[in-house]
Amino acid sequence: MLKIVKFPDTVLRTQVTEWDFQNPPTNPVQLEKDMLETMFAHHGIGLAAPQVGLPYRVFTMGYSGSPESAQAFFNPIVVKTVDDIDDWEEGCLSFPGVYVNIKRPKKILARWQNAKGEWQESEFDGYNCKCFLHELDHLEGIVFQDRVSPLKWAMAVKKANKRK
Repeated sequence: MLKIVKFPDTVLRTQVTEWDFQNPPTNPVQLEKDMLETMFAHHGIGLAAPQVGLPYRVFTMGYSGSPESAQAFFNPIVVKTVDDIDDWEEGCLSFPGVYVNIKRPKKILARWQNAKGEWQESEFDGYNCKCFLHELDHLEGIVFQDRVSPLKWAMAVKKANKRK
């Protein structure tokens, strides 16, 4: 199992470069397996490579209740978004116990490569859309703290500290 990196580790602020299927830094199928195992063991629904200390443009996403639908997204991109916005609560394995509402598009059209390097495309909405965008942010060196005001963040951290 891989180790989850906690904020403020600098790897979480690093923008990663495209995954090279012609010259992969590691076996992509094994990486997908390891990241999914780690994500499920920590009760997450998404996990980006920087969150386990790896500078790769890949994240995993899925639910432990249906692990067969969970997968890795290599070189993900958003092709299209809608103007409608959702304002739902998000958490992050790199920020244990902190939850804050983040505004994100309700729906996106995305493209990515699977672990075999095959391009895929799909629409995501609801919480899957939120999760996809949250994990994509990690690949750009953006953490969810960056998506809210300092006051809103301070309130979320204070609430998390009270729960400890």
